[in-house]
Amino acid sequence: MLHTVTRSPFQSHALTQCLQFICPDDEILLLEDAVIVALSENIYFDLIKNIGVKIYLLEADIIARGLQDKCDKGLDVIDYKGFVLLTERHNKHMKWA
Repeated sequence: MLHTVTRSPFQSHALTQCLQFICPDDEILLLEDAVIVALSENIYFDLIKNIGVKIYLLEADIIARGLQDKCDKGLDVIDYKGFVLLTERHNKHMKWA
């Protein structure tokens, strides 16, 4: 399943709720304000860094927030084409907002 999280964890419980339902073959895409999680010096990054599933960040949202050189390098940054490929790879999708 592909989980998309759109809200900052500092404004919403979407990320923590998402993490409660993660299965080993799932993937997470952080987009919109959720990309703030990728800043390695915050409590929410600690929650996701060892979760055991692949985590992606949407490049356009990183750029829009000026976080290009501030995100942890261990997370994969994808463009809109990569987003489409993720949705094609997963027949189930859950949006957390």
